[in-house]
Amino acid sequence: MALSTLPIDGSGLFVAASVLGTFFATTLLVLALTNPVETPATRLAKYARIQGRRTSPGADTELVGFRERILSPALQRLFEFAARTTPAAAHKAVAADLVMAGAPGNPTVFLGIRTLLTIGLPVLAAVQLIASPSRQPVQWILLALALLWGRKLPTMWLRRRIRSRQREIDRRLPYSLDLMVACLEGGLSLDAALAKVVEQSEGPLAIEVRRTLQEMALGRPTAEAIRDLGDRTGAPGLKRLTEDIVQSERMGISIAESLRGLARDSRIQRRQQAEELARKAPIKMVPVLIFCVLPALGIVTTAPAVILLTRTFAQNH
Repeated sequence: MALSTLPIDGSGLFVAASVLGTFFATTLLVLALTNPVETPATRLAKYARIQGRRTSPGADTELVGFRERILSPALQRLFEFAARTTPAAAHKAVAADLVMAGAPGNPTVFLGIRTLLTIGLPVLAAVQLIASPSRQPVQWILLALALLWGRKLPTMWLRRRIRSRQREIDRRLPYSLDLMVACLEGGLSLDAALAKVVEQSEGPLAIEVRRTLQEMALGRPTAEAIRDLGDRTGAPGLKRLTEDIVQSERMGISIAESLRGLARDSRIQRRQQAEELARKAPIKMVPVLIFCVLPALGIVTTAPAVILLTRTFAQNH
């Protein structure tokens, strides 16, 4: 029996499958991207932080919920199976992008979700198309969109998060540069100046600088840790800062002098960006004026006259 002759409502099936797929994708994102897979070290640290513990970890297995015992391991196995066909180069590139975006998820989770969406959305659209007794052009359009956007949606989300994080870092960079120049001219070392930046700022810039200071405290060379700070975030302003610091240390130039010029250029660039945004504002307001303000203004100005004319004609007749 052909599938098209089965007594199945195509619209109902598509709605149910879409709701189920949306719920499943939301569950994956919430449980996976916001909760990275724990390593033995993190589990040990979590166990050590618990105060007043009197039982062993083995005795607590009975108290672990359904999420930790079944759901999280099952999702992890599903992600690993879905991401198994991904090349090692793509896995490494996704790992670098996740670090650049500041996302807590691991590459396997992201690749698994992308693979599931790449396969799942076209399958849902195809099932809805096959099960429908009359194939409409909208259904073919949905199938084409599922084929085109199924793989691109996670990548677009990741790229957008990277750009947002880089903009936030570059937005806070001029103030941090001025603070570093003041600290260096006051006699503080580079490590102490970076520590002051961490104390006086917040957001992703403070997080990344704090990570660099921790690496330097653990014995990593200063030039290597500073250079990795720019490569890890990918922010243009921060990358230029790290390159200037490394080059100044290598050539024996005063870091304060180099950072002073960089801070001046950063302020000029930020002012130019603000002027550019100000020039773009009138152009962006044109669609709003045409489609929102002008129709409302026309209704407000012409509605009383229309009502008055309608009443006049009604009285005459």
